[in-house]
Amino acid sequence: MTVSVQGMSRLPPHRVFLAGIRCGAQFLLAPSLIADVRWMQLSGLESRCKFGAMNGNRATTWVEGTSADLVADAHALGVMKASPRMVTSWVEDGMLANPEPRKTSAHGSDPRVFPPEQRELFTRLLEARERSPLGRIPQRSLIRVVLYLWLIDDTIVLTPQARRAWRTHARATGQTAAVRRRENVRAIVEHLAHPSATFKQRRAAQLVLEEGERTGRIDLNRLTAALTELYSPWPVQPGMPRIERALPGPFGPVPVQDHIAMWKARQQTISLLKQEQVDEAELDRVRAVYRPMWADYQARRPAMATIGAGEFAAYFAEPDTMEGRAIEAVDAFVSTLAGELGLIEAASHAAETARLRLAR
Repeated sequence: MTVSVQGMSRLPPHRVFLAGIRCGAQFLLAPSLIADVRWMQLSGLESRCKFGAMNGNRATTWVEGTSADLVADAHALGVMKASPRMVTSWVEDGMLANPEPRKTSAHGSDPRVFPPEQRELFTRLLEARERSPLGRIPQRSLIRVVLYLWLIDDTIVLTPQARRAWRTHARATGQTAAVRRRENVRAIVEHLAHPSATFKQRRAAQLVLEEGERTGRIDLNRLTAALTELYSPWPVQPGMPRIERALPGPFGPVPVQDHIAMWKARQQTISLLKQEQVDEAELDRVRAVYRPMWADYQARRPAMATIGAGEFAAYFAEPDTMEGRAIEAVDAFVSTLAGELGLIEAASHAAETARLRLAR
Protein backbone atom coordinates (compact mmCIF):
# COMPACT_ATOMS: atom_id res chain seq x y z
CA MET A 1 0.00 0.00 0.00
CA THR A 2 1.33 3.43 -0.89
CA VAL A 3 0.41 6.02 1.70
CA SER A 4 0.87 9.71 1.09
CA VAL A 5 2.25 11.82 3.91
CA GLN A 6 1.80 15.00 1.93
CA GLY A 7 0.92 17.89 4.17
CA MET A 8 2.98 16.67 7.11
CA SER A 9 5.42 19.53 6.62
CA ARG A 10 3.00 21.62 8.68
CA LEU A 11 3.35 19.29 11.65
CA PRO A 12 5.98 19.88 14.32
CA PRO A 13 8.98 17.53 14.20
CA HIS A 14 7.87 15.37 17.12
CA ARG A 15 4.46 14.76 15.48
CA VAL A 16 6.15 13.60 12.29
CA PHE A 17 8.47 11.38 14.28
CA LEU A 18 5.64 9.77 16.26
CA ALA A 19 3.60 9.25 13.08
CA GLY A 20 6.56 7.52 11.52
CA ILE A 21 7.12 5.21 14.48
CA ARG A 22 3.80 3.47 13.78
CA CYS A 23 5.42 1.91 10.71
CA GLY A 24 7.66 0.01 13.07
CA ALA A 25 11.02 -1.06 11.72
CA GLN A 26 10.07 0.34 8.32
CA PHE A 27 10.69 3.75 9.88
CA LEU A 28 13.42 2.95 12.36
CA LEU A 29 15.56 0.51 10.42
CA ALA A 30 14.84 0.93 6.71
CA PRO A 31 16.61 3.59 4.59
CA SER A 32 15.53 6.97 5.84
CA LEU A 33 12.38 8.47 4.38
CA ILE A 34 13.11 11.91 5.73
CA ALA A 35 16.09 14.19 5.22
CA ASP A 36 15.97 15.49 8.79
CA VAL A 37 13.13 15.30 11.33
CA ARG A 38 14.20 18.54 12.96
CA TRP A 39 13.86 20.93 10.03
CA MET A 40 12.07 18.90 7.41
CA GLN A 41 10.11 19.73 4.31
CA LEU A 42 7.90 16.74 3.49
CA SER A 43 5.72 18.24 0.76
CA GLY A 44 5.05 15.63 -1.92
CA LEU A 45 7.01 12.88 -0.17
CA GLU A 46 5.54 9.38 -0.28
CA SER A 47 6.54 6.25 1.57
CA ARG A 48 5.58 2.61 1.59
CA CYS A 49 4.36 1.40 4.95
CA LYS A 50 3.63 -2.31 4.90
CA PHE A 51 1.97 -2.30 8.31
CA GLY A 52 -0.74 0.34 8.05
CA ALA A 53 -1.76 3.79 6.92
CA MET A 54 0.15 6.88 7.99
CA ASN A 55 -2.01 9.86 7.14
CA GLY A 56 -0.62 13.25 8.09
CA ASN A 57 -3.90 14.99 7.18
CA ARG A 58 -5.97 12.98 9.67
CA ALA A 59 -4.96 13.40 13.32
CA THR A 60 -5.92 10.69 15.79
CA THR A 61 -7.48 12.12 18.95
CA TRP A 62 -5.70 10.73 21.98
CA VAL A 63 -7.11 11.02 25.49
CA GLU A 64 -5.55 10.37 28.87
CA GLY A 65 -5.66 6.81 30.12
CA THR A 66 -5.01 4.65 33.13
CA SER A 67 -2.59 1.75 33.26
CA ALA A 68 -5.54 -0.52 32.48
CA ASP A 69 -6.33 1.57 29.40
CA LEU A 70 -2.75 1.20 28.16
CA VAL A 71 -2.93 -2.56 28.67
CA ALA A 72 -6.18 -2.59 26.68
CA ASP A 73 -4.47 -0.59 23.93
CA ALA A 74 -1.70 -3.18 23.83
CA HIS A 75 -4.18 -6.05 23.66
CA ALA A 76 -5.92 -4.31 20.77
CA LEU A 77 -2.58 -4.35 18.95
CA GLY A 78 -2.25 -8.08 19.61
CA VAL A 79 0.28 -7.73 22.44
CA MET A 80 -1.50 -10.18 24.71
CA LYS A 81 1.38 -10.42 27.20
CA ALA A 82 0.93 -6.78 28.17
CA SER A 83 0.05 -6.27 31.84
CA PRO A 84 -0.01 -3.53 34.47
CA ARG A 85 3.42 -4.79 35.59
CA MET A 86 4.74 -4.21 32.06
CA VAL A 87 3.46 -0.61 32.16
CA THR A 88 5.11 -0.12 35.56
CA SER A 89 8.36 -1.51 34.19
CA TRP A 90 8.22 0.92 31.26
CA VAL A 91 7.77 3.79 33.72
CA GLU A 92 10.74 2.62 35.79
CA ASP A 93 12.92 2.41 32.66
CA GLY A 94 11.90 5.86 31.38
CA MET A 95 9.94 4.50 28.43
CA LEU A 96 6.90 6.22 29.94
CA ALA A 97 6.41 9.14 32.30
CA ASN A 98 4.96 8.70 35.78
CA PRO A 99 1.16 8.67 35.66
CA GLU A 100 -0.48 11.74 37.14
CA PRO A 101 -2.91 11.78 40.09
CA ARG A 102 -6.55 12.52 39.36
CA LYS A 103 -9.23 13.24 41.96
CA THR A 104 -12.82 13.47 40.82
CA SER A 105 -14.65 12.62 44.07
CA ALA A 106 -14.62 13.79 47.65
CA HIS A 107 -13.62 10.37 48.92
CA GLY A 108 -10.35 8.89 47.73
CA SER A 109 -8.66 9.29 44.37
CA ASP A 110 -9.22 7.80 40.98
CA PRO A 111 -6.50 5.67 39.38
CA ARG A 112 -3.56 7.71 38.11
CA VAL A 113 -3.63 8.59 34.44
CA PHE A 114 -1.10 8.98 31.65
CA PRO A 115 -1.47 12.14 29.54
CA PRO A 116 -2.61 11.69 25.92
CA GLU A 117 0.94 12.18 24.56
CA GLN A 118 2.25 9.34 26.70
CA ARG A 119 -0.58 7.03 25.73
CA GLU A 120 0.24 7.67 22.06
CA LEU A 121 3.96 7.15 22.71
CA PHE A 122 3.21 3.80 24.36
CA THR A 123 1.16 2.69 21.35
CA ARG A 124 3.71 3.87 18.78
CA LEU A 125 6.59 2.14 20.54
CA LEU A 126 4.61 -1.08 20.79
CA GLU A 127 3.72 -0.91 17.10
CA ALA A 128 7.37 -0.46 16.20
CA ARG A 129 8.49 -3.28 18.46
CA GLU A 130 5.84 -5.81 17.56
CA ARG A 131 5.78 -5.21 13.79
CA SER A 132 9.49 -5.31 13.19
CA PRO A 133 10.43 -7.82 10.47
CA LEU A 134 13.39 -8.69 12.70
CA GLY A 135 11.02 -10.10 15.30
CA ARG A 136 11.53 -7.37 17.86
CA ILE A 137 13.37 -4.09 18.07
CA PRO A 138 15.72 -4.18 21.09
CA GLN A 139 14.70 -2.04 24.05
CA ARG A 140 17.89 0.02 23.70
CA SER A 141 16.60 1.18 20.30
CA LEU A 142 13.25 2.18 21.79
CA ILE A 143 15.00 4.03 24.62
CA ARG A 144 16.92 6.04 22.03
CA VAL A 145 13.59 6.99 20.43
CA VAL A 146 12.43 8.34 23.80
CA LEU A 147 15.68 10.27 24.26
CA TYR A 148 15.53 11.57 20.70
CA LEU A 149 12.04 12.95 21.34
CA TRP A 150 13.34 14.66 24.48
CA LEU A 151 16.18 16.20 22.48
CA ILE A 152 13.96 17.67 19.75
CA ASP A 153 10.79 18.57 21.67
CA ASP A 154 9.65 19.79 25.10
CA THR A 155 6.11 18.39 25.23
CA ILE A 156 6.15 14.60 24.83
CA VAL A 157 9.03 13.41 27.00
CA LEU A 158 9.70 15.61 30.02
CA THR A 159 13.04 15.70 31.80
CA PRO A 160 12.12 13.53 34.84
CA GLN A 161 11.25 10.73 32.40
CA ALA A 162 14.33 11.46 30.27
CA ARG A 163 16.58 11.16 33.33
CA ARG A 164 15.35 7.61 33.91
CA ALA A 165 15.69 6.87 30.20
CA TRP A 166 19.30 8.11 30.27
CA ARG A 167 19.94 5.74 33.18
CA THR A 168 18.49 2.82 31.18
CA HIS A 169 20.48 3.83 28.11
CA ALA A 170 23.68 4.07 30.15
CA ARG A 171 23.15 0.66 31.73
CA ALA A 172 22.74 -0.89 28.28
CA THR A 173 25.86 0.81 26.94
CA GLY A 174 28.69 -1.68 26.56
CA GLN A 175 26.47 -4.65 27.38
CA THR A 176 26.95 -6.22 23.98
CA ALA A 177 27.81 -9.86 23.54
CA ALA A 178 31.48 -10.73 23.95
CA VAL A 179 31.79 -11.68 20.28
CA ARG A 180 30.31 -8.37 19.12
CA ARG A 181 32.47 -6.45 21.59
CA ARG A 182 35.61 -8.12 20.25
CA GLU A 183 34.60 -7.26 16.70
CA ASN A 184 34.03 -3.61 17.61
CA VAL A 185 37.34 -3.36 19.45
CA ARG A 186 39.18 -5.10 16.62
CA ALA A 187 37.82 -2.51 14.19
CA ILE A 188 39.06 0.31 16.46
CA VAL A 189 42.49 -1.28 16.73
CA GLU A 190 42.80 -1.64 12.97
CA HIS A 191 41.75 1.97 12.49
CA LEU A 192 44.36 3.27 14.94
CA ALA A 193 47.19 0.85 14.17
CA HIS A 194 50.18 1.90 12.11
CA PRO A 195 50.89 -0.63 9.32
CA SER A 196 54.16 -1.49 11.11
CA ALA A 197 52.40 -2.43 14.37
CA THR A 198 53.14 -6.04 15.31
CA PHE A 199 50.59 -8.69 16.21
CA LYS A 200 51.73 -8.43 19.84
CA GLN A 201 51.14 -4.67 19.88
CA ARG A 202 47.71 -5.04 18.28
CA ARG A 203 46.78 -7.80 20.70
CA ALA A 204 47.86 -5.75 23.74
CA ALA A 205 45.75 -2.81 22.59
CA GLN A 206 42.77 -5.04 21.93
CA LEU A 207 42.90 -6.63 25.39
CA VAL A 208 43.06 -3.32 27.25
CA LEU A 209 40.23 -1.86 25.17
CA GLU A 210 38.05 -4.94 25.66
CA GLU A 211 38.63 -4.79 29.41
CA GLY A 212 37.66 -1.12 29.51
CA GLU A 213 34.51 -1.73 27.47
CA ARG A 214 33.52 -4.70 29.61
CA THR A 215 34.15 -3.16 33.04
CA GLY A 216 33.74 0.55 32.37
CA ARG A 217 37.02 1.14 34.22
CA ILE A 218 40.08 2.58 32.53
CA ASP A 219 43.69 2.08 33.59
CA LEU A 220 44.96 5.24 31.96
CA ASN A 221 48.67 4.41 32.20
CA ARG A 222 48.19 0.93 30.73
CA LEU A 223 45.87 2.24 28.02
CA THR A 224 48.30 5.02 27.09
CA ALA A 225 51.21 2.60 26.82
CA ALA A 226 49.27 0.09 24.69
CA LEU A 227 47.74 2.62 22.31
CA THR A 228 50.92 4.68 21.96
CA GLU A 229 52.79 1.58 20.82
CA LEU A 230 49.95 0.75 18.45
CA TYR A 231 49.85 4.29 17.09
CA SER A 232 53.65 4.77 16.93
CA PRO A 233 55.23 1.29 16.93
CA TRP A 234 58.87 2.34 16.82
CA PRO A 235 61.46 1.53 19.48
CA VAL A 236 62.61 4.46 21.58
CA GLN A 237 66.25 5.32 20.95
CA PRO A 238 68.40 5.97 24.04
CA GLY A 239 68.67 9.67 24.76
CA MET A 240 66.11 10.54 22.07
CA PRO A 241 62.49 11.56 22.52
CA ARG A 242 59.84 9.14 21.35
CA ILE A 243 58.66 9.78 17.81
CA GLU A 244 54.88 9.99 17.99
CA ARG A 245 52.55 9.81 15.03
CA ALA A 246 49.22 11.57 14.59
CA LEU A 247 46.42 10.58 12.24
CA PRO A 248 45.15 13.16 9.78
CA GLY A 249 41.77 14.66 10.62
CA PRO A 250 39.51 17.27 9.07
CA PHE A 251 40.61 19.89 11.58
CA GLY A 252 44.26 18.91 11.95
CA PRO A 253 46.42 16.02 13.19
CA VAL A 254 44.85 13.79 15.85
CA PRO A 255 47.29 12.31 18.40
CA VAL A 256 46.46 9.17 20.32
CA GLN A 257 45.88 11.21 23.49
CA ASP A 258 42.80 12.78 21.90
CA HIS A 259 41.23 9.34 21.42
CA ILE A 260 42.10 8.33 24.97
CA ALA A 261 40.74 11.54 26.48
CA MET A 262 37.42 11.33 24.64
CA TRP A 263 36.97 7.65 25.48
CA LYS A 264 37.68 8.29 29.17
CA ALA A 265 35.38 11.33 29.30
CA ARG A 266 32.52 9.46 27.66
CA GLN A 267 32.96 6.48 29.99
CA GLN A 268 32.79 8.82 32.98
CA THR A 269 29.69 10.51 31.58
CA ILE A 270 27.96 7.17 31.02
CA SER A 271 28.81 6.21 34.60
CA LEU A 272 27.23 9.42 35.93
CA LEU A 273 24.08 8.85 33.88
CA LYS A 274 23.92 5.24 35.02
CA GLN A 275 23.92 6.36 38.67
CA GLU A 276 21.51 9.25 37.96
CA GLN A 277 24.13 11.68 39.22
CA VAL A 278 23.25 14.32 36.62
CA ASP A 279 20.21 16.18 37.92
CA GLU A 280 17.27 17.40 35.87
CA ALA A 281 18.35 21.04 35.91
CA GLU A 282 21.74 20.12 34.49
CA LEU A 283 20.20 17.94 31.79
CA ASP A 284 17.95 20.82 30.76
CA ARG A 285 20.87 23.27 30.78
CA VAL A 286 23.05 21.06 28.59
CA ARG A 287 20.15 20.34 26.22
CA ALA A 288 19.79 24.12 25.75
CA VAL A 289 23.49 24.24 24.80
CA TYR A 290 23.23 21.16 22.60
CA ARG A 291 20.28 22.19 20.43
CA PRO A 292 21.79 25.24 18.67
CA MET A 293 25.18 23.53 18.39
CA TRP A 294 23.62 20.46 16.77
CA ALA A 295 21.46 22.60 14.49
CA ASP A 296 24.53 24.55 13.38
CA TYR A 297 26.43 21.34 12.71
CA GLN A 298 23.57 19.96 10.64
CA ALA A 299 23.42 23.17 8.61
CA ARG A 300 27.18 23.14 7.94
CA ARG A 301 27.49 19.40 7.45
CA PRO A 302 27.42 19.37 3.62
CA ALA A 303 30.12 22.03 3.42
CA MET A 304 32.25 20.26 6.03
CA ALA A 305 32.13 17.10 3.92
CA THR A 306 34.13 18.95 1.25
CA ILE A 307 37.06 19.77 3.57
CA GLY A 308 40.35 18.66 2.03
CA ALA A 309 38.81 17.98 -1.38
CA GLY A 310 36.34 15.59 0.24
CA GLU A 311 38.91 13.20 1.71
CA PHE A 312 37.16 13.45 5.09
CA ALA A 313 33.63 13.16 3.73
CA ALA A 314 33.05 9.96 5.70
CA TYR A 315 33.41 11.92 8.94
CA PHE A 316 30.32 13.93 8.04
CA ALA A 317 28.25 11.29 6.25
CA GLU A 318 24.65 11.38 7.34
CA PRO A 319 23.10 8.13 8.64
CA ASP A 320 20.69 6.59 6.17
CA THR A 321 18.24 5.22 8.76
CA MET A 322 16.13 6.92 11.39
CA GLU A 323 17.65 4.66 14.01
CA GLY A 324 21.06 5.82 12.85
CA ARG A 325 19.97 9.42 13.25
CA ALA A 326 18.68 8.76 16.75
CA ILE A 327 21.94 7.00 17.68
CA GLU A 328 23.98 9.89 16.31
CA ALA A 329 21.93 12.55 18.11
CA VAL A 330 22.01 10.69 21.43
CA ASP A 331 25.76 10.08 21.18
CA ALA A 332 26.33 13.75 20.34
CA PHE A 333 24.44 14.79 23.47
CA VAL A 334 26.61 12.49 25.61
CA SER A 335 29.72 14.19 24.18
CA THR A 336 28.20 17.63 24.78
CA LEU A 337 27.39 16.64 28.35
CA ALA A 338 30.95 15.39 28.87
CA GLY A 339 32.27 18.75 27.68
CA GLU A 340 29.87 20.82 29.76
CA LEU A 341 30.73 18.83 32.90
CA GLY A 342 34.43 19.53 32.34
CA LEU A 343 35.20 15.86 31.87
CA ILE A 344 36.84 16.21 28.44
CA GLU A 345 39.22 18.88 29.70
CA ALA A 346 40.09 16.83 32.78
CA ALA A 347 40.55 13.66 30.70
CA SER A 348 42.79 15.52 28.23
CA HIS A 349 45.00 16.70 31.09
CA ALA A 350 45.14 13.17 32.54
CA ALA A 351 45.99 11.68 29.13
CA GLU A 352 48.79 14.20 28.60
CA THR A 353 50.15 13.49 32.09
CA ALA A 354 50.16 9.76 31.29
CA ARG A 355 51.97 10.47 28.01
CA LEU A 356 54.68 12.48 29.75
CA ARG A 357 55.07 9.78 32.38
CA LEU A 358 55.47 7.16 29.63
CA ALA A 359 58.04 9.35 27.83
CA ARG A 360 60.20 9.45 30.93
